[in-house]
Amino acid sequence: MVCNVLPKDTVSKEFLLGKVNPASDAHFIEVDPQYASRKGLYLRKEAYNAFIKMHDAAMKDGIQLSILSAFRSFNEQKEIWEGKWTGKVLYYGKNIAKSYPDPVERSKYVLKYSSMPGTSRHHWGTDMDLNSLELSYYKTEAGKKVYKWLTDNAPKFGFCQTYTPKDTARTTGYEEEKWHWSYLPLSQVYLQQYKEKITYSDLVGFAGCETAKKLDIIKTYVLSVNKKCQ
Repeated sequence: MVCNVLPKDTVSKEFLLGKVNPASDAHFIEVDPQYASRKGLYLRKEAYNAFIKMHDAAMKDGIQLSILSAFRSFNEQKEIWEGKWTGKVLYYGKNIAKSYPDPVERSKYVLKYSSMPGTSRHHWGTDMDLNSLELSYYKTEAGKKVYKWLTDNAPKFGFCQTYTPKDTARTTGYEEEKWHWSYLPLSQVYLQQYKEKITYSDLVGFAGCETAKKLDIIKTYVLSVNKKCQ
């Protein structure tokens, strides 16, 4: 059941693309540092309140949940994307501008774990990264306990693991992210709105943007999520 959302016609393209300022938007709230790895993180109020309930339930079971990343603006995503795409920032030890001179192949490599600006679910303030951004953490005893607790309990609070392993149900898109969880009562609505409103003419203003249409980013990445999160 979807609840506590804005009427469909109030969800703008600017919002879906991350072109909002959460600090001045009444629908967002800053995350208290006790729940996060740093200050300055924002979430939609409904998602934040649901997370607090999930956090407190986890604590009772001896599980500590910490938000590493929450809302991310278009410009913040652009900085992350362009750092990797241009080679200014090494990506898994590689200057991929040199390793992948072909723009499409370079974008595909960055897209293993990073979204193009305007296509990230973090733009909506509904999605968060928890505890660790490394799959190796979830192979440790502590990581296994956290992940098991989340898979068993997060749905009770409205959260879904967006990027599960690619299989017959999800054959394209990002690699598995055990840390990425989405608040469905809002994100389901926004995903549908994205499908209806965003076109490739909206995905511009960053290095490599010409590859978005060539890779059919909307279909193969934005819409390629765990079916339970759709």
